[in-house]
Amino acid sequence: MSSSPPIRPGTAPAFSDAKSCKEWLNGLPLTNIPHAQQFVLDALRVVNQGEPVGIERLKCLELMRDKIAFLQGEQRSRYFGKTLPLSHNDHAAWSIGRSLLEEMEAGYRQCLAVAQVDKGELGRHAPLMMQRIARYLGAQMLFHAMIYRRFEPALWLRLHELFAQADREGIADERVKDSIESEDGVSSVHEAYVHVVLTQAAYLSEMTAPQMDLLEALLRMWSRKVRIFVDPPAEAEAGSTFPLAVDLAKPIGARPLHADDRKATHRVLDVEGLSKSIRRRLKGLQGGEEPASLGLPAEASVIDALTQLGRLHKLWCEGAPPRPPAKIPGEKSAGLAFGLPEIHFFVTGGVAFEQPDKSRELTRQEKDDLTVFGKITERTQQLRIADYNFELESWGVVDEMMGAWRLLRPPTASKGVAIGRILAMRLGDAAPFFLGMVQALVQETDGRVVITVALFPGKPVPIAVRAADSRNRHGTQWAQAFRLPELERLGIPESLVVPTGMATRGRGIETWSSGSKESTVYEVLERGTDFDRVTVF
Repeated sequence: MSSSPPIRPGTAPAFSDAKSCKEWLNGLPLTNIPHAQQFVLDALRVVNQGEPVGIERLKCLELMRDKIAFLQGEQRSRYFGKTLPLSHNDHAAWSIGRSLLEEMEAGYRQCLAVAQVDKGELGRHAPLMMQRIARYLGAQMLFHAMIYRRFEPALWLRLHELFAQADREGIADERVKDSIESEDGVSSVHEAYVHVVLTQAAYLSEMTAPQMDLLEALLRMWSRKVRIFVDPPAEAEAGSTFPLAVDLAKPIGARPLHADDRKATHRVLDVEGLSKSIRRRLKGLQGGEEPASLGLPAEASVIDALTQLGRLHKLWCEGAPPRPPAKIPGEKSAGLAFGLPEIHFFVTGGVAFEQPDKSRELTRQEKDDLTVFGKITERTQQLRIADYNFELESWGVVDEMMGAWRLLRPPTASKGVAIGRILAMRLGDAAPFFLGMVQALVQETDGRVVITVALFPGKPVPIAVRAADSRNRHGTQWAQAFRLPELERLGIPESLVVPTGMATRGRGIETWSSGSKESTVYEVLERGTDFDRVTVF
């Protein structure tokens, strides 16, 4: 009976063949996933240094691919969907995962280079190696998107060059096994390339983790519907615009392309089949059908699938126009408050929130003040307010574009940020606060975090709110909320900004301003990660 080689920290085995590789992988200590990842990374680096060789090397990579996919899945929650910046330990886990993806790309590239010279048994697997390289290039891009970090543009050039090579050699559409990332267990270089291009064309910097999960699930179903061609279809007219095209000579992804601007290096994506699939689902969702009945993946049931599919159709199939240029405003900094309780505090001028329908029991100091001074002193009020530990952070202004502001997180900031988070923003110490949400998020390669804030129209009015139906509320407590005024000239209705999970269309909601008022939720305008913006009647 064979036994697995011992595994010691800081060491990596030298594989002689796929059999010994498999034995070693089976002996990994899966009770400690971070250690297991490091062991596999060390072993992979040994493989990439030249041992074993030939077809055995490719077999080792295939075995390690399965194990790495498992380990990455186990570690995913360490960094995916987390607020930024990541903790030191979580960032370290992400860095090891990134290194694994880079080494896997390098390993398959080395095998491909040998195959192109040798033309032997290894050469017959060129389509598989190219498909794997495309997958790992896309995985590296997506891995950066998980923490909203920019990746090196050179990844695009490597992907474009790989696709062009496979196309020239006539193997771009050759089917190979792919049990990890394909719905039916087979894939191709063409399909892997389309998958990456469409993923990046979805503007991941504006998507939450659940939205990215839905995107990946949809592309596993639909990427095969998209074809890439050199020459435009016969029905394309001069002056028309292709919704998506790539330039194989440039380190960028897909963009809309005017037919008159087409060059020899352009490749146009035929998205008509994809558009039909999306439009059919949009029609069904608008008619009240459930996502599952429309053949949508399970990920569609946990988010607003109608909004997300509409957004993807616009970006992929409608030739979304380029965004207008940003301008540099005169303001150099903005004050930000995060979360409804903190925002309510600052918008009210520093008034602590209290249940509007109940009299709070006074503290001992407040009772003493009333006895001695006949009122609660300002000093006592400030001491009580200090217990809340609310802080207004000063963020740098990068630029502004059509009501959306890009802001730079200061090194001294204590608040983490995430897509869809509610905030209040003001420009200048005496300026009013406006509500908004984190619409996009980018982490530069040097670690700086830049957010895009989309402001809601109208000056917010602080109110208290709770679910009108006692069965749908957690106790009888009121929570901080806001009313945004109707802007009749702009066609913007009055709306409420309430804690997440409180407002559902058709459900009652109770507000308190000068008194209690019950309304019914009519439409959900925005669903954030910690708030909802709704209209009522």
